[in-house]
Amino acid sequence: MSASLVLARHEWRRLRVQAWPWVLMAGVLGLLAWIFLSRLDTFLRLQESTGNAASIGATAQVAAPVLGWLAIVLLVLVPILGSRTIAGERRAHSLSLLLAAGVGDGAIAIGKWLGLWGWLLLLIALTALMPLSLLGTTELDLGRLSANLLALALHAAALAAVALYASSVTSQPVLATALALLINIVLCAIDLGARAAGVSHSLINWLALPTHFGPLSDGIVASVDLVWFGLVTAVFLALTARQIGSLRSAD
Repeated sequence: MSASLVLARHEWRRLRVQAWPWVLMAGVLGLLAWIFLSRLDTFLRLQESTGNAASIGATAQVAAPVLGWLAIVLLVLVPILGSRTIAGERRAHSLSLLLAAGVGDGAIAIGKWLGLWGWLLLLIALTALMPLSLLGTTELDLGRLSANLLALALHAAALAAVALYASSVTSQPVLATALALLINIVLCAIDLGARAAGVSHSLINWLALPTHFGPLSDGIVASVDLVWFGLVTAVFLALTARQIGSLRSAD
């Protein structure tokens, strides 16, 4: 675990010292701030026109949509951020040095995943400050808001594991980004046919990401949804460790 933490700090430092991750984060926060202010303006106008107190529905009408948009953005952002975690090191021929140092395959996978996930948690925390800024003027449903943040954290963890696996498959960051995007699309759309046919409680529905993210974002924390995110994260981390082992054997 100590090796994983060292690698996590290294991955965090790699993202911190480069300009493009900060540019991406600033762009995402700017977009979300615009959505937040637009939703807030619409909400206040609606409350004023209906004569209701402004505190009613603030979480559902302002906070939840902003966090929902972040979940959508992460589907694209995480593959971009994670594309260089392993593929970049393979291109720079620095991965072979790490493998030669005797660090375990699982430790490498977990360490790099923790570093990427930590960066995503920072983005989630900064986004959470937007709805939390309303605390002094309106009553927020902190239970639902907490469930939304938990959903985003689990969502980011799973997507980070997917991006890490994609980065371990190829030495080209662009191809890693494309592969991670493809996997994300499959996870989101795998049950589209079943839903179009009116099927909503089959295995194919259970495999889809929206089936589990939706209830959490609505404030319903169920063990089946937590297990799904844990399984997806663990499976892709295991696949990453296996791929790293293959690269070690090839060397």
